[in-house]
Amino acid sequence: MMKYPAIFKFAGQDELLYIATRSSFEHNFQLQQAYFTPDDLLIDATGQAYLLDQIQQQSVLPVAIRQYELQELTALVQAHFFALAQSCVVKIQAPSVSVLFDLLAETDPAEQS
Repeated sequence: MMKYPAIFKFAGQDELLYIATRSSFEHNFQLQQAYFTPDDLLIDATGQAYLLDQIQQQSVLPVAIRQYELQELTALVQAHFFALAQSCVVKIQAPSVSVLFDLLAETDPAEQS
């Protein structure tokens, strides 16, 4: 079962999309499109990755395809901030997945309002 918050990793893009809750997912226009590729991923708060095209096509919960390790998620977050032209991205380190997600939440415009 997916646990929120979650991040979306679109194939070929370094920028991540932070989703705080299931409701946020359901109301995000970008995530309700029919153009997902088989490589687009949802990564939940535990590091479990799911395919976005499975989420769109099925009413049942999709199967987790892999578990991301903290080091791998840290690299994704570093690439995200690098794509946003942030400085010192190599200094981004976190003791847990939840801390990485908190960092993304702090910079998410939807979470600022």
